[in-house]
Amino acid sequence: MMRYHSFSIYSHFVIVMCSMLLPYTSFANEVSPSTHIANTGNYEVNQTFKHLLSEHQIVAIGDIHGSAAPTELLINALSDRDIFESVNVIVTEFGNSHYQPELDDYLLNPNTKVSLQELEPLWQDSIYFMAWQYEHYRHFVQTLRLLNASSNHKVRIALAEPEFKWEGLSKEQWQSLTKTRIVNYEKTVKQIAEQKDKAILLFGAMHTLKQPVSLKRGEAINEFVPFTSKLKDLNIATIWTHFSTSTIPDISTPTLVLLNEKNELNSPLSSVSARFADGTNQKLSDVADAYYYPGPLDRHAPVPLRIKRDSQWHHEMNRRAAIVDERVSAQIAKQLAEWQAKTD
Repeated sequence: MMRYHSFSIYSHFVIVMCSMLLPYTSFANEVSPSTHIANTGNYEVNQTFKHLLSEHQIVAIGDIHGSAAPTELLINALSDRDIFESVNVIVTEFGNSHYQPELDDYLLNPNTKVSLQELEPLWQDSIYFMAWQYEHYRHFVQTLRLLNASSNHKVRIALAEPEFKWEGLSKEQWQSLTKTRIVNYEKTVKQIAEQKDKAILLFGAMHTLKQPVSLKRGEAINEFVPFTSKLKDLNIATIWTHFSTSTIPDISTPTLVLLNEKNELNSPLSSVSARFADGTNQKLSDVADAYYYPGPLDRHAPVPLRIKRDSQWHHEMNRRAAIVDERVSAQIAKQLAEWQAKTD
């Protein structure tokens, strides 16, 4: 199947830059320069990614909360000079857009005084902040800064979440934000498309599907309408990331496959993920254009040590537990208990 090819000169340069510069950044002890860019030599994956970009204005990567695989794919792609120079913007689900100016300064200004640690509120002040606490999101932003520094071409990040502040936020206002955020996602992507920018989207996998789907939540079956499915006038390709802890027997290395070329991966949705309802006639190719297999799914991505030890942040998480819904509140309680247990 797929084999690793030698690194390009450009990819090698990026890795050397990461190795030289990351030790001097504020998160040096928490973001390893070798961890998530080890696959930059995966030539075949990038060739397929280039094909998707050549045929579509926008390529959407389905993110999986708790897994570094989607951001690894994105870094792998951007570390290819041709891909990097063809892309204008990465649109992300993560990040409160209140912090867009600070993020722009960090990514695009070589003389910035903004540190990665000072960008922490970008994630911590987001609507679903529990989903964005992982190290690999910081690493992605940090790596993009280094890629920008090594090229005359610059790639920016557009934060699609609506701007808001947690101070004084009520439970009703938070619940409203969970709904209006979708409108802001659509608006942001439409604006990017109108500007004729070549873009990559990084959103939770279910948000990027091309058709409405039926999802299971306990015993209930609910129809879910992905925001990308409502943007039918836009030229968007969707990459589905492997959603299982199991292996695919015939594939031994990270692989990106066009679904219309690999029928055995074009499975009924209910066999792709337990979240999809049984009995649907939809297959994966109905809702996605390509399948990314990074290996068996690992959803235990590390959280930066600084966050685990930040008692002030833990206090704020506890305060917010009374504002968010029951599911997020339970996530907060579980996470804080785990961190506390490791420090006792």
